[in-house]
Amino acid sequence: MQKRQRPASGHIETSSLHLEWSEAVWDTAIFGDPVAQITQLEVRKQDAERDFTTFEIERDALGCGLVSCRLSHEQLQESMLLEARGFRFIEMVYQPELGRLPAEEAHPDLSCLSVSLAAAEDLPSVLAIAGSAFGSERFHMDPRLDSALADQRYCNWVNSSVSHPTQRLYLLRDQQRIVAFFITESQTDGTCYWHLTAVAPDAQGQGYGRRAWLTMLHQARDQGATRVQTCIAARNHRVLNLYARLDFRFPPPLMTFHWVRSTA
Repeated sequence: MQKRQRPASGHIETSSLHLEWSEAVWDTAIFGDPVAQITQLEVRKQDAERDFTTFEIERDALGCGLVSCRLSHEQLQESMLLEARGFRFIEMVYQPELGRLPAEEAHPDLSCLSVSLAAAEDLPSVLAIAGSAFGSERFHMDPRLDSALADQRYCNWVNSSVSHPTQRLYLLRDQQRIVAFFITESQTDGTCYWHLTAVAPDAQGQGYGRRAWLTMLHQARDQGATRVQTCIAARNHRVLNLYARLDFRFPPPLMTFHWVRSTA
């Protein structure tokens, strides 16, 4: 694949359709073929499908192997358009948020874990967790995609977070044992965004989830955050229940669709 100077992108604006798309370069690097994401989609008239073909021409000229699109749950016209053009529904996601972070004395009986930024010598252990802890999100659940590439995607994310200008990789330990990691980002509006969270597979089912999440809520508060937000697949029931127990609020869900180039 020839390397391009800049990521590809496009924009369609007609009386029937508004569509914006861009290349997801981090996923292109994993999957080999270009990966695109439709970031804005609005059906304005019944004949929007005709104008959608303009995007398909651009997609095929780029050689995309995968296109994703995330829609609000009430965008039924848009979801029907995607399905008519070969996209498939993959998952619902929630973006839970907590606006009142817990006070220090709120959990006096909780033995908080130690938390620290990851160091270079920690990476092998964290990468082992990242490569095995995920399995309920869209890249693993779409049967047309290689799960090994999905594992590599999360490993790459961990690697890149170490040198990222605004994201931070935190490790949670029980004594010397790494039991969880969080990739977080402090935003200008006071939000601490949790990009990626995981409990080590060999630590799951031992009560570490609640302790780790509470520890990171305290960490966010101590660093000046007034709100925490994240994103989670609706099928991840165990962690959804954890967020509910921690009093997170759940805005309406989003739908995720994939188009995958046929290999037939």
